Amino acid sequence: MEISNRNFFQTSDGARIYFEEYGGGKGKPLLMIPGFLCTTRFFQRNVGPLSQNRRVVVIDPRGQGFSSKTLCGNTVARNAQDIAELVEYLNLKKLVLLGWSVGSSVALHYAAKLDQGRLSGLILVDGSLFPLSDEAWNKHRARNYNVQNWMDTYLPLYYDPQLFHSRFIERISNGKMSAEDQQWVLAECRKTMPWTALELHYDFCHTDSLSCLPELRIPTAFFGGNSAAYGLDMLYEYAKRVRTPAQVHPFYESGHLMFYYEAEKFNRLVNDCCDALL
Repeated sequence: MEISNRNFFQTSDGARIYFEEYGGGKGKPLLMIPGFLCTTRFFQRNVGPLSQNRRVVVIDPRGQGFSSKTLCGNTVARNAQDIAELVEYLNLKKLVLLGWSVGSSVALHYAAKLDQGRLSGLILVDGSLFPLSDEAWNKHRARNYNVQNWMDTYLPLYYDPQLFHSRFIERISNGKMSAEDQQWVLAECRKTMPWTALELHYDFCHTDSLSCLPELRIPTAFFGGNSAAYGLDMLYEYAKRVRTPAQVHPFYESGHLMFYYEAEKFNRLVNDCCDALL
């Protein structure tokens, strides 16, 4: 995609958020938020098929990809406000909001705290909604306030980025990523500066997004991969906590990147969810 000034909008605090649109602006909208360190490119196998019948918008969250490299204030709540301002800027109505990984917490906070009335539904993809929780279904490495484990895992992004990125790629791909894919994934992740990434992730771990689930008044779908880092138990726990219709869609062959490695199944299910919700 050729980038122009039409790919950026400025938030109320001055950050410039990069976004892409597909589908020619026609059809009901689907807005997709990528995860930690990740960018619009991660959805490269999804935007084409998903935009055949609807308007698809994908973003680089603040600090990531082509968006502003913020020095402070990169929190889940601020990212949710960015979504609210982008939705208003593009005049999106009756949209389905999809968040992957950390993006799930952002999407959920937008829905529960800001402007649920614009949504037809919510799709949360493999997101740990309270990493510090001590509950048994929570497999996050920061479980039960193990902040030292978080430090050991994430601070190498600053002082030993090669080590961090190699472990990160192995974790999100279940150790099955090709050398070609590793090359572009690494290039995309390197667009995020350590300080803004670490600020967001630490805030994400301390943010109890689970408490937002009972506040939802819209249908919600939970997608998740069968991996040691996340697991499927959390999906069923989340579905029990919502008071509106909920779907659970497990993926058994691909882990955290199910939308990339099981793209056909993922796209079909997202299309089905959007058709049902819209």
